[in-house]
Amino acid sequence: MNSLALVLESLKYEINIGTLSELESEGQPLSYLKLPTKRLAQDIAKLTAAMIQSLQDDTFAPLKVHVTWISKIRLEQGFRLPELMAFLEHYEKTVKDTMSLCLKNDLPRLNIFRREFDSLLDRVRVYLTEYFFVLYEDTVFRQFEQLRTINEITACMTSSMHLNDVLDFIVSSAMRLFKADCGSILLTGKGSKWNAPIATAWYQPNSPILISETVLDTDTPKVIEIKPGEALSERLITVLQNEQLCSVKAVRLYFQDSLIGIVVIGFRTDHKFTPIEHTLFATFANHASIAVYNARLYGDADTKLKQQVHEVTVLLEQKRAIMQCMREGVIAINTDGYINIVNNEAERLLNINTDLIGKHIIDVLPNSRLPTVIKTMQAEYDQEQEVGDKVIITNRIPIIVAGEVIGALATFRDKEEVKVLAEEIIGLKSLLDSMRAQSHEFANKLHAISGLVQMKQYEKVSELITLMYKNQQEFVSFIVKRIKDQATAGLIIGKISQSTEQGISLRLHARSKLEALPPTFSSLAMVTVLGNLISNAIDAVDGVPSERKVIDVYVYQGKRHLNIKVSDRGCGIPELYKRKIYQRGFSTKRGSRGVGLYLVKKEVAMSGGKIAIQSQENQGSIFSVKIPIRER
Repeated sequence: MNSLALVLESLKYEINIGTLSELESEGQPLSYLKLPTKRLAQDIAKLTAAMIQSLQDDTFAPLKVHVTWISKIRLEQGFRLPELMAFLEHYEKTVKDTMSLCLKNDLPRLNIFRREFDSLLDRVRVYLTEYFFVLYEDTVFRQFEQLRTINEITACMTSSMHLNDVLDFIVSSAMRLFKADCGSILLTGKGSKWNAPIATAWYQPNSPILISETVLDTDTPKVIEIKPGEALSERLITVLQNEQLCSVKAVRLYFQDSLIGIVVIGFRTDHKFTPIEHTLFATFANHASIAVYNARLYGDADTKLKQQVHEVTVLLEQKRAIMQCMREGVIAINTDGYINIVNNEAERLLNINTDLIGKHIIDVLPNSRLPTVIKTMQAEYDQEQEVGDKVIITNRIPIIVAGEVIGALATFRDKEEVKVLAEEIIGLKSLLDSMRAQSHEFANKLHAISGLVQMKQYEKVSELITLMYKNQQEFVSFIVKRIKDQATAGLIIGKISQSTEQGISLRLHARSKLEALPPTFSSLAMVTVLGNLISNAIDAVDGVPSERKVIDVYVYQGKRHLNIKVSDRGCGIPELYKRKIYQRGFSTKRGSRGVGLYLVKKEVAMSGGKIAIQSQENQGSIFSVKIPIRER
């Protein structure tokens, strides 16, 4: 077993108890302290067990499985990524403190174990960030997909489709959203107790009827779950085995206290319903109930339309319940500009406690642009908008039914929350680029060391290693000493390593100095501007003679302005293109999307700065940026 794994195994009780005590003493994050103590202790113990297993097996797989599992749970509980990161910091502190007490008389081993543990925990943080972001995007997508599906079912129910077609659409939609393997809607009949007009992907045609007879005998009024291994009849156990089902979900269909049918879906793999999915499944059942009742009570389209008031009421209530669970603010208006939909998150972001339904959008949010979207029928995506003392990122779309605009809807989120996620991801990407380039360069040096060892030139080996260490320390120290912003320093280090690998000399001017970024120019903006300018310079010197493969970077924080200058000796920019280079989509490079300089121009303008260019064909280019420094 790995030595560190042995140490953690022997100290796991102290680590688990210590982490719990650390959380309670610090009082942060509050979200974790709201969890039941027993449940929190179990989660900490599982993390420690996964750490030990990964070290023992020399593979990240056990930790990856644990982080994947806990991320899904925490997202469902409403946790945010910074809260998970704060928990890991407390856990890391506890482990290191515990190891220090245990190995205080063996400092060399302690330092080795601390570095090994740091490396493993860094991998956990990187994977947690990437997976949590993907999981969050998937959650938002599923919520919008659920709303869209409910709208489609409503449209289907208001059409002249046959009842079986409507029920088939409901079952198919439920199977798709919940990723079920089979499904059915069974109705009460005159000749027999049940008939199955809709049955999809069952191995045996009689299986849904046998399952439904069991559901009928239960007293559970809501979503019913059946799993193998419970107290089931032999006949039902046989059905589940023949269908290879891990679980079955079912909802009985009622109308005015009369049982009219059952919706059943089956899973051949493990699937756990979230509270939102329970509500959504019940919504599907409500729609099926209405469709069946309408079809039985009325035989023509005219009478079906009379029941739409009830159906729309049910639909709106379900949509409202789903929207209140979303993490994005949602606000919608009708064609006259009056608000008819708003969720809790929108009221929180707008900092309004009064009821907004029925108020005009101009009185609530004058710069929403929703009336403009109705007039132009054009959607607007990823737009920044000021709301009080906040800046939000918003999407605005017209609501069109049968080719006619009936309103407009906006979704939005606090820019600071989006910025935190974006800065974390950009920081990780810069780090990975730097590590990738340095690992390639280090491999070449290892080959040289290997050759010297085989030649038994041990003194040369020592000299080469010393020189490598000295050069690397001077390289990093030179940049870090002058550039205090960590994201900017990391970007420059990564770009220098990347350029070196491509045979390009990227130099940071010796007079460069950056103590802190201006308040209006964040680390994300700096990385966007400087990163794109350097990337363009690298492309510009591609193909020129080796003596011209030189890029100079100058970053200087003066009393009134932050000056950024990137110059190259590359191909230059033709006079014809100088006015077009900042346009979105314009590019002279094959395969490029033409957004780099557009983003640079946008970030500079938002901070109140200016950008200038000096360029001659086959001579090179100089991009100069000035960002004003405002007093705090």
